[in-house]
Amino acid sequence: MASIRKRGNTYQITVSNGRDATGKQILETATFTPDPNRTEKQNQKALEQFAVEFERDVKDGQNVKGRRMTLKTLSDLFLEDNKPGENSDSTMSITTWSEYRRSLQKRILPQIGHFKISDITVKTMKDYGKTMRADGSRQDGKSGGLSESTITKDYATVSSILSYAVGEGLLTLNSLIYAGKQAKGHKIKREYKVQYLTVEQTQAFLWALDHPITVNYPARQRKDRNGNVYTVAAYSQEWKLSLKWRTYFYLSLFVGDRRGENVSLKWNDINLNTGEVHIKESTAYVDKQIYHKETKTYQSRTAVIPGIVISILKQWKVEQMKRSVEYGSYWVGYRGNEFEKNYIFTQDTGKQMHPDSPYTQFKRIIRIYNDNAALDDAHRIPDNIRPHDLRHTAASILIANNMDPRSVAGVLGHANASTTLDIYSYFFQTKNQEAANIMQQVLANS
Repeated sequence: MASIRKRGNTYQITVSNGRDATGKQILETATFTPDPNRTEKQNQKALEQFAVEFERDVKDGQNVKGRRMTLKTLSDLFLEDNKPGENSDSTMSITTWSEYRRSLQKRILPQIGHFKISDITVKTMKDYGKTMRADGSRQDGKSGGLSESTITKDYATVSSILSYAVGEGLLTLNSLIYAGKQAKGHKIKREYKVQYLTVEQTQAFLWALDHPITVNYPARQRKDRNGNVYTVAAYSQEWKLSLKWRTYFYLSLFVGDRRGENVSLKWNDINLNTGEVHIKESTAYVDKQIYHKETKTYQSRTAVIPGIVISILKQWKVEQMKRSVEYGSYWVGYRGNEFEKNYIFTQDTGKQMHPDSPYTQFKRIIRIYNDNAALDDAHRIPDNIRPHDLRHTAASILIANNMDPRSVAGVLGHANASTTLDIYSYFFQTKNQEAANIMQQVLANS
């Protein structure tokens, strides 16, 4: 029989669940909180029913601890068990793990962290979505609610944690996966849209990489140390991108790799005779720390670069070798016979380039070109483009020139062609007119 003991405004129910290996009695406990809107007689009846059901669950061998566990407690276990590290069995990347933790801490747990995991249903997440879409739910101070993509990711995060609970024996099933799925069928995905440069914009970007640009500085007033105001006359200055950054963006565009993969390349990953580039690892910056990890799909691949990129790489290698000698003890990278072990893209000391550095330099190139070299607004490079969009640009050019999805997937390092089709479906759709012309030529004109 379950024992019931009053503790302040609640009741503690205790049930014996046998004995452990040492002979010590195992006691399972649960707490019942009376409903203030019910009468004393109604609460007493609910208490007795709660005690009977709790005892039955314990005797039936159900994991009562899991049923009482909150999402906050479960998420702590989930993050601890899946944290990547040298001695960890987790297959989760550090960036994915960090994204899970960030979304939990910032949004999910403040809203539903107090929910018992057995009480989280599809309705729970629908209510969460409504709250997050409401104006004022953003933490960056901007108006409006969260984007649909962010809400969908949060939904997936909670679902992953509940699946983890099932695997640990804390839940019988993940209600977010099975609830109503057969009846409703699959939800149609929204079309994935990416940003990319047109061929003309890409040519303009490459021009900015290769040519000096005259930068005009307007007259302005300054103050000296004594607070006296003086005027600096207008002047012009020639700006030219360094060879290191010219090499970086040429390689990034022509290979179409990810930023973390590009900064991870070493000289022994590239064959400057054949143009083969072996991509086998990536670099991430998480929680103010640099992490070296496998590629996003956990697979290595080989790309081939044209002669123009090989030529630029050779020039940069010669300059980097000179620096390694001239900088003396300031250079922390490799020298001599071991030079091939150096990262291709480094800081001045020879240390690996920071993964965030390309973004700042990329924006600077576009700003200087648009303000000083673009003929008019029609010839400007979009200022909302990101370094990662060079990867999308490479994909668009390959697809526009009739490369099939499987081959594009191999170049970009996608796990399968379906990923390529999902992301770049728009590019393939634009070839519908070409398909119509072919059908007309082959059939109608015959």
